[in-house]
Amino acid sequence: MKSIADRVAGIAESKSIKLAAVVNQLRREGQKVIGLNVGEPDFDTPSPIVEATRQALKEGRTRYSLVEGIEELRQAICARHNDLHTKKMTSKNVLISNGSKQILYNIFQTLVNPGDEVIIPIPYWVTFPESVRLAGGIPVYVETRKNQLDLAAIEKAITPNTKVVIINSPNNPSGAVYSEADLRQLAELAKKHDFYVISDEAYEAILFDGLKPVHMGSFSEDAFERTISVQSFSKNYCMTGFRLGYMLASEKIISAVSKLQGHLTGNNCTFAQYGALQALQMDQKIIKDMVALMQKRRDLAFDLFSQIFPDMEKPQGAFYLWPNVSKMIAGKYADDIAFAEFILREAGVAILPGSAFGSPGYLRICYAPSENEIREGFEKIKSVL
Repeated sequence: MKSIADRVAGIAESKSIKLAAVVNQLRREGQKVIGLNVGEPDFDTPSPIVEATRQALKEGRTRYSLVEGIEELRQAICARHNDLHTKKMTSKNVLISNGSKQILYNIFQTLVNPGDEVIIPIPYWVTFPESVRLAGGIPVYVETRKNQLDLAAIEKAITPNTKVVIINSPNNPSGAVYSEADLRQLAELAKKHDFYVISDEAYEAILFDGLKPVHMGSFSEDAFERTISVQSFSKNYCMTGFRLGYMLASEKIISAVSKLQGHLTGNNCTFAQYGALQALQMDQKIIKDMVALMQKRRDLAFDLFSQIFPDMEKPQGAFYLWPNVSKMIAGKYADDIAFAEFILREAGVAILPGSAFGSPGYLRICYAPSENEIREGFEKIKSVL
C-alpha cells in the first residue's frame, strides 16, 4: 500500500491533544484524574452569547455566508480594535476563521514558500513548528531570557531567508507578557530586515495586575503592514467549542488568505458568528469579572505550587504556571516527559512536559480549573514527591 504524504508523516502529533485523549480514556475506565493540562476555562459561555446564537438559529441564519465572515461581525471587530490602533481599519482588514489554529495554518500556507525560515522564540505553542513545516518552511528556534524576547538573539538568527517571526503574548506556556519596548524593537527589526510578524494574541483579554494589551500593528503604518494579529474567541469569551477566531492584517494579506480559505473551508459556522457578535457587543464586565477570578486562581496556584516547584516566574497573563524542574528531576527521572508521566500515574494529575513547548526540564500547569481542583492537584502531586 502506498505511503502517507511526507508533509504529514514528517510532523509531530500535538502532545497536548494526545495527553487529553489519554486522560479521557483513564476517566472512561473509572480513574479519577485532576486535569491541569487542558488550556480551557471552566466557566460556561456567557448567557448573552448563548442566547444570541439561539436567536440566530431561530431566525434561520443557517445558510452559507461570506468566506471572510459576516459583515456585522467584522465591523464590530474593527470598532473594538480601532480604539487601540493609529490606523483605522475597515472590514477589509478582518477575516474570520475556524479558530486561531486554522488561521495560523492559513497564514503560513499563504506567506511561506519551501525553504523560507520562520523564527520561533522558545517556549512556543506546540502547533507553531508543525504549521511552518506543513507550509514547507524551516522553523528557526531562538531562546528567550526569563521568558521575555531576546531581541539580540532574534536579530542574530535573521538571514536572507527569514520570512516571518511569530510571537505569542500573553504566552502559552509561560504566561509571560512581552513588553511594549521589546515589541517596538521587534517592529524596527521587521522594517530593517523586511519580514512579517505574526502576533498570536489568543489570550489578549487575560492580563493581570493592571496590564493592558499592546498591539504591534498600532505602532506605525509600516508596523501595521508587516504585522498579522491573530485573535480568538475561545479563551477570551469561553467559546472554545464555537471554533471561531479572526485575523487583522493589511488588505493585501487578508485578500490572499481569504482566497485560500475559500478553497479549504469556505465560510465559518454562520449562526455561531452571531454569538461572537454578541460577545463583542455585550457588557464586557462579564469578561472583566472572569479575568479577576482567573487572577485569584493565578495567585492561589502560584502560592501553592511554588512550595514544591520554587524555580518559576509569576505569570502575567493566560492561565499557566511554567516551573523549571530540571534540577529536581536530574538523576531521578529520565526527563520532564518521564516526570509528567510519573505524576499522572502516581498522583492522578495531568500536566504537560516542557519538551512539548521546546523547553525540556519544564512543566506546564494550567490553573484554569476550579480552586478546589487546583488545591487537590497540588496536594496529590506534593504527596508523591
